[in-house]
Amino acid sequence: MSTGAATARTHAGVQCEKFFTELLRRHGFLLLMLPALLLLGAVYGVPIFRLLATSFGANEWSLNSYEVALTDRYMWKVLLSTLRLSAEVTALCLLLGYPVAYLMIRSGPRWTQVLTILVVLPMWTSVLVRSYAWIVVLGRNGIVNQLLADGGLISEPLTLLYNRFGVYVGMVHIMLPYMILPLYAAMKRVDLRLVDAARSAGAGALAAFTLVFVPLTASGIVAGSLLVFILSLGFFVTPALLGGAGDVTYVMLIERQLNESLNWELAAAMAVILLVATLILVAMYWRLVGITGQDGASRGQVTPSRTLRTATRALATWQSAFSSSSSASRFVTPVLGWAVVGFLIAPILILFPLSLSASPFLEFPPRGFSLQWYENYFNRPDWIAATWVSIKVATLTMFAATLLGTLAAIGIVRGRFLGARLATAFLVSPSIVPTLITAVAVYFQFARFQLVGTITGLVLAHVVLALPLVVIVVSGALRSVDIRPEQAARSLGATSMTAFLKVTLPAIKPGIITAAFFAFLASFDDVVLALFLSGTSATTLPKRMWDGVRFEVDPTIAAVSTLMIMVSIALLVAPQLASLRSRPAGRTDG
Repeated sequence: MSTGAATARTHAGVQCEKFFTELLRRHGFLLLMLPALLLLGAVYGVPIFRLLATSFGANEWSLNSYEVALTDRYMWKVLLSTLRLSAEVTALCLLLGYPVAYLMIRSGPRWTQVLTILVVLPMWTSVLVRSYAWIVVLGRNGIVNQLLADGGLISEPLTLLYNRFGVYVGMVHIMLPYMILPLYAAMKRVDLRLVDAARSAGAGALAAFTLVFVPLTASGIVAGSLLVFILSLGFFVTPALLGGAGDVTYVMLIERQLNESLNWELAAAMAVILLVATLILVAMYWRLVGITGQDGASRGQVTPSRTLRTATRALATWQSAFSSSSSASRFVTPVLGWAVVGFLIAPILILFPLSLSASPFLEFPPRGFSLQWYENYFNRPDWIAATWVSIKVATLTMFAATLLGTLAAIGIVRGRFLGARLATAFLVSPSIVPTLITAVAVYFQFARFQLVGTITGLVLAHVVLALPLVVIVVSGALRSVDIRPEQAARSLGATSMTAFLKVTLPAIKPGIITAAFFAFLASFDDVVLALFLSGTSATTLPKRMWDGVRFEVDPTIAAVSTLMIMVSIALLVAPQLASLRSRPAGRTDG
């Protein structure tokens, strides 16, 4: 009897597998993408559409909101100021990031790996934490003013914070990695023998660099510049914390229309204007750099233009000072590169000793060391409650985004169906659209269903934020896997599903784990969505920190920031450890 039952269960399992295999064969891999598309459509697509509809009037069709947004002098001034700020931040990131990328390709493999880690680490440290670090560094009683005063260079503290200078410093610090990585990717593809050939043909160091090397990195210059400009255009946290009353950006103006003036129609119209501007820039990026196809090959080449020639002349400034001496070149390039890396890392490291300060206020260096601020954090119910909310939301987000994103990634890489490219673009679009616009749109939608201030609402919104990361990471892992072992398994009689589950899935496991940790971190560090959706009953840790940074001077925030940095480091290291542990087992199986 038991043998017959086991046989029946085995037969049922085989039939079920055949059913799903036939379903995939007939309908392609669209079914795997369908759950992610449906969730993203309901939580993200519909709210964006409602935001568009609201901008034309809540009760009747009207263009009044657009008329106000496009004719109001103050709004135009803020918009133009935001565009100028984004352009200047982009230029600064290009000038500072180019030496770092150049140093990375000129260094040995070990030092290149160290530089890559130091560049990537700030990207996975909370934007709020990094902005807070600059408050500590640039404040009236901050580290810079203390050092200048102790050196006798100033008699009164300099105003380095809550003005445009503070905004520049904070935004450049956050945007630099997004410039360095595309530049490094482009420089890796350059054959350095071409530069040596130009030198041997009689060209000077500056001429060889300007006329040969820089044009060959044009794709990285354009990609990095557009990426930084797009992200800067929709940036909210750093300008809001480090800027003064006159340093209002367009996204800050949208937030004020929504939360202070309660003018939802005007806020929606302004959000649509910003969204359109962002999409135009994204289209420019695709046009200039080329869209990466499913084979991973770039389908466009960048040709030098007037803008590129201007960038070339600007980049040559850091090379021209030492072009006459090769020994000077070998010395100055590392100094410039490591100085920029120090600029990236130093503000984060400063928080560690500050969190151990025995002083009741922020001062550096600390006069004594104590664990009182960590004790204060663990003994404060408001901090602990916010931490548990963040952990719960991030964990649920991680599981949901990883499952849906992995299925969607399989459909993207393995599927061939009509509209695949459009579906893929929709899945990754939340990573392009400014987070504040997503927050405004989702807030409009969730307010109708009473999801504001709930764990469910935060998880749904954070899945939108994390899903593109999972799709991108897992898709990359799938494309890098050799498909021949899976084909061999099918040739030996295994079904497509069995071959994938037994052969390919273990191979991409490190990529899935990495994507899961990134999803957790994206939710755990989010500030903007939490500001709109936390309410008073579901306050997350970043939301609590936001309130603390704006209204408190308690060094407890330094302790919390340090803990968040340690969490980020742990989540970055964990996938690498998992990958190392899986290698010996893989070799044994082989």
